[in-house]
Amino acid sequence: MSDTRDRRLLTRIAVGDDRGLRQLYDRHASLLAARLRHAGASVPEAEDALQETFIAVWRSAATYRGEGPVAAWLWGIASRKLITMNRSSARNRTREETIGDASGRPSTESDWAARIDTEEGVSRLPEHLRQALLAVAWDGLSIADAAIKLGVAEGTVKSRVHRARQILREERP
Repeated sequence: MSDTRDRRLLTRIAVGDDRGLRQLYDRHASLLAARLRHAGASVPEAEDALQETFIAVWRSAATYRGEGPVAAWLWGIASRKLITMNRSSARNRTREETIGDASGRPSTESDWAARIDTEEGVSRLPEHLRQALLAVAWDGLSIADAAIKLGVAEGTVKSRVHRARQILREERP
């Protein structure tokens, strides 16, 4: 249901409806910002990538082909914007400097790319596997708490998380 609404908003945006853009932004900005932060972006970097993402949506809404959920399309744009931003800033630094810091953020451009690839892989997982994996790996919930949140048995959460991780490992080059 929500993807149908998002698709309608993209149709409105494609014909220049800025209210449609605002509504799409309101629906997705906070999750995209959180995912960008989870991918290692600082708050200012996430804000910049988010702004660039919605500028790109405004310019290219008509190019959305309807393959997959709108949220996944938005994440693809946001992750590419973050990679581009980090490549650009890395070029402006000396060779000895790194992108990362002691906070556990990715330390090199290739680490950034690998982190983004993982995020994109997660976005392509079937919804039930993605929800279980994010509840445990991202939200830090225990299996028991994730089971309650998702309304399924603990064994179901375990098997879904296992299958999601298996799929992600198989996608790696």
